[in-house]
Amino acid sequence: MSHSSPVASTNGLSLQTILRSLHDIKFGADPNRKFKPKDLVLLMRNLTTLVSNGVSLTHAIETVGKDRSMAKYHHILKRLCRHLKSGESLSSAMNEFPEAFNEILVSQISVGEISGSLDKTLERITEQLEQSTNQKSYILKKLTYPALLLVAGSGSVAFMLTNVIPTFQTMYEDADAKLPWITQFLIDCSDFLTRNGIYIAIIAAILFATITTLLRNPITRRSIDEQLIKLPLIGDWFRKFAILQFSEVLGNLMEGGFTVAEALPSSSRAVSNQYVREKIQSLNAAVRRGERFSVAIEREGELFPEVVKQLVIVGERTGRLAAVTRQIRTHLRKDVHATTDTIVAAIEPILTMGLAVIVGGILLAVYLPMFDLIGKVGG
Repeated sequence: MSHSSPVASTNGLSLQTILRSLHDIKFGADPNRKFKPKDLVLLMRNLTTLVSNGVSLTHAIETVGKDRSMAKYHHILKRLCRHLKSGESLSSAMNEFPEAFNEILVSQISVGEISGSLDKTLERITEQLEQSTNQKSYILKKLTYPALLLVAGSGSVAFMLTNVIPTFQTMYEDADAKLPWITQFLIDCSDFLTRNGIYIAIIAAILFATITTLLRNPITRRSIDEQLIKLPLIGDWFRKFAILQFSEVLGNLMEGGFTVAEALPSSSRAVSNQYVREKIQSLNAAVRRGERFSVAIEREGELFPEVVKQLVIVGERTGRLAAVTRQIRTHLRKDVHATTDTIVAAIEPILTMGLAVIVGGILLAVYLPMFDLIGKVGG
């Protein structure tokens, strides 16, 4: 009869640990890994489909974990299954991964478990995540062309100032040409950029670091966010987008069984604009004091669109506020889309014309002395 020695046992345990670690590394395992928005949507959509068709929650997560698209989250999903098999609820298991599953999502799942409607809850969460992801994708897609136009135009101007103009400068100096003031001004700018490029880059890096640090300060961030919603043209967009973020979560929580008072704290945390978030937190305090939600948002003046205010009043009168929030979200999504289209439609021609004037002006300034030289040669 053979007996395993303590050394062998220890080595065996170490070997298992090493192999498990290597396996986790292979799959990009990280218990603190944060899901990318599109990956979280895919996870919730697949779970919703499987659970709604009678697949057990544990088996559904195991099935999703086998998908190659979920390979980098393999460790999280494997540990979720382990918690579920030990008798824990899904919300309790998800609480072990705060970086992967936020508080709002876990709260909704917890309510769904208590009410016995987890499949419906997963469906609502998936819909909300998809709407949020689609909204951001739409905005990014709309802003891509103006951003590329700005980058390409700025790059062209920089190239001309640092490469094209110095070549013409040498040619004009050799010909002893008399330079118009605009040409001389561009040559001076070119000289400044060429000689002080490294210092300009250092200053730009310091400014970027300073702005990033200031944005992390809650007081500064709140002040900046307040000014953003007061800007002409784009301020209205920032305000509507913040209210949409709030409404998406509020409506989803209320449809899941939360009261307004219970849903407001989590809903306010979903708002990225610190100024608007603070205003919504004051709504929470008012509602907890017994004030009607419609009265509280009316006191915030122009923060909430008039259509939203009226729909809230109707929802309270009919006792269908949770259902009305779906109409509010639909209205706000369309409103944000329309405002985004309006802003982009205004920005694109301004950028195009502005860059055309700048590039055209540089070319004109570069070639003006050449016309003078040609005239002298012809004379």
